[in-house]
Amino acid sequence: MATLTEVSFHTRRIIKWGAVGLVIVMLMPVAWRIIKTIYLTLNPPPPAAPTVKYGKLPKLLWPEADPNYKPQYRLETIEGGLPKLVNVAKVYFVSINKSRILELERIKSRAAALGFAGDPEKVDDQTYVFKHTTNPATLTVDIIYNSYKYIYDWRSDAGILEERSLPNNEQAVSEIKTLWQNLGLLADDLANGRPKVTYWKLTGENLGLALALSEADFVRVDLFRADKDEVKIVTSGGDVSPVNVTFSGTTDQGKRIVEANYAYSRILDDTFSTYPLKTIDGAWQELQGGGGFIAKMAANNVVIRKVALAYYESGQPQEFLQPVYVFEGDAGFMAYVPAVSQEYSQ
Repeated sequence: MATLTEVSFHTRRIIKWGAVGLVIVMLMPVAWRIIKTIYLTLNPPPPAAPTVKYGKLPKLLWPEADPNYKPQYRLETIEGGLPKLVNVAKVYFVSINKSRILELERIKSRAAALGFAGDPEKVDDQTYVFKHTTNPATLTVDIIYNSYKYIYDWRSDAGILEERSLPNNEQAVSEIKTLWQNLGLLADDLANGRPKVTYWKLTGENLGLALALSEADFVRVDLFRADKDEVKIVTSGGDVSPVNVTFSGTTDQGKRIVEANYAYSRILDDTFSTYPLKTIDGAWQELQGGGGFIAKMAANNVVIRKVALAYYESGQPQEFLQPVYVFEGDAGFMAYVPAVSQEYSQ
């Protein structure tokens, strides 16, 4: 029969080793996760094969370029060469409204909010033009591609330059968002997007950039979409957006906006496919050989400082949002090369 001392000894041992075992059991999942993370870091799984479910993609729509501008390129990036980029990217389906049912009534309501009364002039099956009854203003609407172009002929109104109540940056951004919000056109990726404010002044008969608000006759805001998958969305104009508004300094609300453009197609976030990309070296050679599209021209000898992957928005109706390689250089130079592998691009 065990003595009290022996029972106490064995009890303490059981408690001690039981506690050790409990700690080991609790630490096993953590240790397993650490081991698994280290293994996957050293032996990453192969990437999933591109799905390419849309087949060959349509050719990207570039604006007409200057055929006489043929720059020579030199690469001087912070990396000391071309960066390492992904070799597979998503291609998103873009929604285009092809229904005319009730669409004319919707644009009449929006035109009325801008001060246009009455019926528009029909240019063709999808284009309508509203003319203001008292102001020298027109509104052109494409009911299929949901695009709007408002123009106030400020040159015929000499008094519009006399008032100097131009909005500052914050006010201008607020006003453009309020405009599109009131018209039911401020999508989330525009509301959360990147604004760019520029100042413009009249010199002789021409408008040119002003260095400061105090020198300006007009303030323009370009509203860019928010990034997609942490990738920037670039436009055919390079540093201008197809969604923009130009403000005058008058407090007369009928003359406050002298130009407004809205060309926007909804990107379907859950409708996409993955596609293999060209190598960045191949895209660089393509640009040097005269390929791609130059969005912003500069000198004849261009130094490329930055290369990145982006999504391209043409400003024209496009069925897919496709990736491009962006080459940025000195003096604002910007060029795009289609990124999708040639075998999957028309």
